[in-house]
Amino acid sequence: MIVLRLGWRNLWRNPRRSLITISAVGCGYAILIVLIGLTVGIAGQMLKNGTGLLMGDLQLHHSGYLPERSLYDTIGSDEDSALEGVLHQLSLYPQLVGRSPRVYGFGLLSTGEHSAGARLMGVDPQVEVRVSSFLSGLQAGALDDSVERSLLLGDVLARELEATIGSQVAIVTQAADGSLGNDLFLVSGILHTGLSYLDRSLAVLYLEDLQELLALGPDEVHEIAVRLEDPMDADGFAAQLNASEELPANISARSWGELAPQLKDYVSLAQGMYGFIILIIGLFTAMGVLNTMMMAVFERSREIGLVHALGMRPLLIVSAILLESLFLGILGLIGGFGLGAWGMSYLTTQGLDLSRWMGELSMLGTRIDPVLKASWGWDYVLWSALGLLLATLLAAFFPAVKAARLNPVQALSAPVEG
Repeated sequence: MIVLRLGWRNLWRNPRRSLITISAVGCGYAILIVLIGLTVGIAGQMLKNGTGLLMGDLQLHHSGYLPERSLYDTIGSDEDSALEGVLHQLSLYPQLVGRSPRVYGFGLLSTGEHSAGARLMGVDPQVEVRVSSFLSGLQAGALDDSVERSLLLGDVLARELEATIGSQVAIVTQAADGSLGNDLFLVSGILHTGLSYLDRSLAVLYLEDLQELLALGPDEVHEIAVRLEDPMDADGFAAQLNASEELPANISARSWGELAPQLKDYVSLAQGMYGFIILIIGLFTAMGVLNTMMMAVFERSREIGLVHALGMRPLLIVSAILLESLFLGILGLIGGFGLGAWGMSYLTTQGLDLSRWMGELSMLGTRIDPVLKASWGWDYVLWSALGLLLATLLAAFFPAVKAARLNPVQALSAPVEG
């Protein structure tokens, strides 16, 4: 079509100005790719650390367990909520990656003259590693099944107790039968999670040992933590479980969004920021394109007046200028994607290492990695491209309409270009 040829030819009437505008569009798109990539990466890291460190993507409890975390409200405390039956039903869902039963308690730990309160957590290490990663934070030792009554301590808690691997720790706690549970445990490992409240308070035992200490039955647990293939499916999966008649009525499922609403709000805020970033970069890009097209229309006033006088319809004039802007945008997006991909190739593999300035940080109950890595969000990359392309077309629309409304007589009397 003649309009396509006109749009492409006019693009190179002033190659320097066109290349500058193409570069501006390209740089804007590259900045968008990198900024959104970093935002997606940071939100993903916080979500991964927030759910993957300890919490899991969702949790199942006795309906009366939260928020008081009563010692007596357990899954498996009656025949209608048998633990093995619940675990079996969960295993039938293909989107489930792992599930781990847990027992919790609070106790006083002491080593000779030193004592401290601690949060007791009983787990089965073989299944826990499929749900959480806190056991990978062992600085030394391990939860040793060859040692009777093995115990892991958070590193800050261990320092307060002046306990090391091999130390004996006495634990006193309230048991479910009304008695005081107390026994000696051997420290077999020191944990470091990066979250100060856990490192200060967490003591990890074998599931069976803590059940015995708390006078709970072997099928009684306080929680079943679940890992899914995609954490963003947790809300829907929890709703599906709660609506299912296959699980006992006195068991409720809660997603990570319900368990950590601040983390969910942050993820939602990060997703809302993408549109704001696209809008800001799009406005700056549109200003550059508007300036280019206004200058182009001004310089080609005689030419536009001539084709208008020869009978070219105003719609075709508008189309030719919009196509010129479209070519500017497409070329800019191609170059910008190459530049952005080059930046992302570094940020996705090496990342921004801020460890020398920030060290270990935590926010919203989750750890922030000192190395910030970007992550490709292909849907946002596409929306960014469409947004910038729309911005270039909108910026060219006013000059195009102005050109279509030029009076041929006045336009032909304008100075010759150049």
